[in-house]
Amino acid sequence: MSQPHTSELPVLRRVVRSSTIDLVAEEIRNAIYRGSLLPGQAINEVRTAELLGVSRPSLREALQRLVSEGSVSHAPGRGAWVKRMGTEDIDDVYAVREAIEVQAVRMIIRGQRATALIDEALEALESVVDGSVARVIGDADLDFHHAIVACSGSPRLTTLMKASMVHTRLLSLSAPGGYEVRCDLIDVHRSLAEAIAAGDEEQAVGIVARISAEAVARLRNPASEPEAVVVRGEDGESGVDDQWASLRE
Repeated sequence: MSQPHTSELPVLRRVVRSSTIDLVAEEIRNAIYRGSLLPGQAINEVRTAELLGVSRPSLREALQRLVSEGSVSHAPGRGAWVKRMGTEDIDDVYAVREAIEVQAVRMIIRGQRATALIDEALEALESVVDGSVARVIGDADLDFHHAIVACSGSPRLTTLMKASMVHTRLLSLSAPGGYEVRCDLIDVHRSLAEAIAAGDEEQAVGIVARISAEAVARLRNPASEPEAVVVRGEDGESGVDDQWASLRE
């Protein structure tokens, strides 16, 4: 029997010699990304520390890091909870993500950097885009955009993209209509990969901007793209890790 799909931030697979705070922050960040911790859900300090096998001070420091990244909210007397994104966050989240990707594209092209990771991510996206599992398609889409940033060779851009991917996922999970993804964008992703490989900076930057603008329009008003082919998420489709189930009770 095949294992259920579980969303995971690709950047976290390469962490080495991390501190306890780093690892705790990564665990919670990944739990948010894959939907184990949902928008608006409280993060009980005692139970979460016990679940992760860490001290409460270590957990507090990790949560504060996630607060500074914008994926967790905190208020005196209420504690911490997963941030619920609203329409007021859409423009800002995508403006930051577009800036990260545009700079990555420029660094790749101007530095004549290898793009094998982009090609691999595109192939992975092509292999799942005709399926019906929204989270699998969404993960492959974000993996493709992460690959662009990874190819830039910039650790700082990669760190920023890690937070941006969580924000992008939170926007989708917070949407009133539920989680959904477009599955008819493979051509524009292929065009982006080809433009980067050809060293056409103007075209590649333009495609990044187009993808961003269309995503913003769709999140603001799904009816703005009546011909879009959309796959909607179903409860349990992503193989959510049961270790977090006790925190949802």
